[in-house]
Amino acid sequence: MKPLIPCTAVMAALALVACEAPGTGTQSADAGATSAGDAGPAASAGTESINARVRAGLWQTTASFPDGNAPSVNSRVCFDETMTALNVGSGQSAPSEDCTQNVTRTSDGFAFTSRCDAGPGGVTETVGTMTGDFQSAYRMEATVTTTGSSMAALNGTTQVVTTAEYQGACPEGWRAGDVEVPGLGTRININDMQAQAAQAGAATGASPGG
Repeated sequence: MKPLIPCTAVMAALALVACEAPGTGTQSADAGATSAGDAGPAASAGTESINARVRAGLWQTTASFPDGNAPSVNSRVCFDETMTALNVGSGQSAPSEDCTQNVTRTSDGFAFTSRCDAGPGGVTETVGTMTGDFQSAYRMEATVTTTGSSMAALNGTTQVVTTAEYQGACPEGWRAGDVEVPGLGTRININDMQAQAAQAGAATGASPGG
């Protein structure tokens, strides 16, 4: 699975923040295998995927907005052993989006930048950091700036702080990738969303005769 980087303030407000981008320029770091402070040989291997592996089970997340643009949003996410912190919000980018990213290891976690061009949706640039042990807790801070969107309300800069704490085993009946946001009255599955987006992208890219 390709790494996912936060890319839209709107989805951040739903605690579903992500934009799948090509692996070009990405540096590797596996938070599940090493401590955040241990860069290790993998940190310089620029061709491998990012793996900020999260402990399998139920996580409580809170997305807050220090600039006061929106109220905090709480959600619960069920992770399995294959998912990473960057999977939260792993609805794959629309095929029309052109995204580039860079992720580097820091002394206490990761630093990341991304740029996503969604055409009429505008250009979204994100700068942020992620820290924590990913076994009991982690924290993501990002500044998201959108310009050139045909929807004027989407243009501007938003700060998002997402914190997550491990809660234990996922409830009975939950699947890996299930996300529940209180007040919405339903659960969605981010893994299903990603699979559907991949299928749509494949169909869009197929030739008329194929």
